[in-house]
Amino acid sequence: MSEISKLDQNLIIRKIDSETINIQITNNTILMSIVGQFDQNLKELEKLTNTVIFFRGNSITCKGKEANLKDFSEAIKFLIGKYLLTNLIEKGDIMLSVKKNMKPEESNIKSFK
Repeated sequence: MSEISKLDQNLIIRKIDSETINIQITNNTILMSIVGQFDQNLKELEKLTNTVIFFRGNSITCKGKEANLKDFSEAIKFLIGKYLLTNLIEKGDIMLSVKKNMKPEESNIKSFK
């Protein structure tokens, strides 16, 4: 089974309105790794994506500007993919999941020329 189909099996993303998405992660082991102890990973994602996140059961609701919602959903996809490959999500993966989609001028990463 390919990694893409595994991702699709574990993730449902619904757009509620222009400023709200709901994400359901069907695999509880993956969900708990992404959420983190005491919801720390979600709190970090909330700060990094400039969104407001509500978590209950296997459902994560995210509110924010459309571009920020896209950043958040792409970060979740990245983290699920990382977990499927390594069975582990580390603290640095949270920042990487958001930074990888930023344009160079949006991040604090300086390029050398």
